[in-house]
Amino acid sequence: MILAQLKGRRGLRDVVANIGWMASDRIVRMGGGVIVGVAVARYLGPDEFGLLNYALALYAIFNILSNLGLDQILVRDVVFFPDREPELLGTAFFLKAAASILTTLAAVASTFILRPGDAEARIIVALVSIAAVTQACDVIEFFFQAKTKSKYSVAAKNIAFVLASLARLWAVFAKAPLLTFAWIAAAEIAVGELGLFAAYRIYGRSLRAWRVSLPVARRLLIEGWPLMLSGLLVMIYMRTDQVLLGSLAGPHAVGEYTAALRLSEIWYAIPVLVAASVMPKLLTLKTAQPRLYYFRLQRFYDCMAGTSIFLAISVTLCGRLAISLLYGARYAEAAGILAIHIWTGVFVFAGVVSGQQMVHEDISRLQLQRSALGASLNVALNYLLIPSYGAQGSAAATLAAQCVAGYFSDFLDRRLRHIFWMKTRAFVGYSFWRRPALAGLP
Repeated sequence: MILAQLKGRRGLRDVVANIGWMASDRIVRMGGGVIVGVAVARYLGPDEFGLLNYALALYAIFNILSNLGLDQILVRDVVFFPDREPELLGTAFFLKAAASILTTLAAVASTFILRPGDAEARIIVALVSIAAVTQACDVIEFFFQAKTKSKYSVAAKNIAFVLASLARLWAVFAKAPLLTFAWIAAAEIAVGELGLFAAYRIYGRSLRAWRVSLPVARRLLIEGWPLMLSGLLVMIYMRTDQVLLGSLAGPHAVGEYTAALRLSEIWYAIPVLVAASVMPKLLTLKTAQPRLYYFRLQRFYDCMAGTSIFLAISVTLCGRLAISLLYGARYAEAAGILAIHIWTGVFVFAGVVSGQQMVHEDISRLQLQRSALGASLNVALNYLLIPSYGAQGSAAATLAAQCVAGYFSDFLDRRLRHIFWMKTRAFVGYSFWRRPALAGLP
């Protein structure tokens, strides 16, 4: 019956195929990332592994600014205005490239302030930040998302990932110094982004057709800046824990914390890859069939809530054994951190869906206020809990911030209250206990 439905619905076939390609990308990264990440963590030990990830977290906070909040806006515009593809992609590429140069300078400058005597941290941040200038090529990846043809971008990124993974394993067996791993991280970014150009050409598009439009640039910047600031705030309360741990508790705590995060955040790929395929198709229903749009969107929330809760329970029960087998005795404290941090995924899964829903409903600026609330709460709780509870306190701070920003804050604004109730239905299993009628949804 499922095969018959797929044969009769081309749009559904495209979604399923796109999810399959993106899932294969994540599976490769999840499997390969765990194996290689464990090897690197065991080789470097908590201190050097912590220093490496402290620098990468600092880079990530600044790098999010270079996206300018254009990602989902670009996907939406390519879906609605396919004839304007050249100026949309060309303008977005130019804006992101210019922003990347500025954020690279800011990231490097920040290391002189935060860690004035740490040359290694400064070099690592500089290497990955300079390589990240090529991430302007991400506009091609979002073009493929809009077309539900992610197999092209998946191939480009996976080639870079496999090469970088092999290089990391070589560095481990060759007993290479810490900075070698920074060079590999920078090379992976550059190779993956440049590979998108080749994928775009293979798809049959020409870069020569791209052009920059000042009116489009103005519109993208006006519409994107709240999403950019929201993304920055999200990154702050996703990565400020590692930065503050490094400052308040030292690299060793960052190493243990990062080991736990690798097993916690690896699951965040699930809502991202599914939403990238499902949401563009749902968007086409919003105007023509709004009730069907909300009906299917609620089903999407239900699936994400059920999946995230199942994962959180499973990892909580098996986390200590997993840490022991994968990382060894030096990372024993990571088990307690993992048991707390894994529950942030419940709110992350729902937040990925609601973030794109807000773009669809043209209320994306409201993401800024809830992200600001979550970021400020996370920073305050980290300062309060790290001195007494160390890395476990940092994990608890992140969980609280995610809960407030990704769920409770929606209730505080009447324009977001319908999203709060959709999440609540999903969390309590409303559709499982009582299947709602199509007309009964908001």
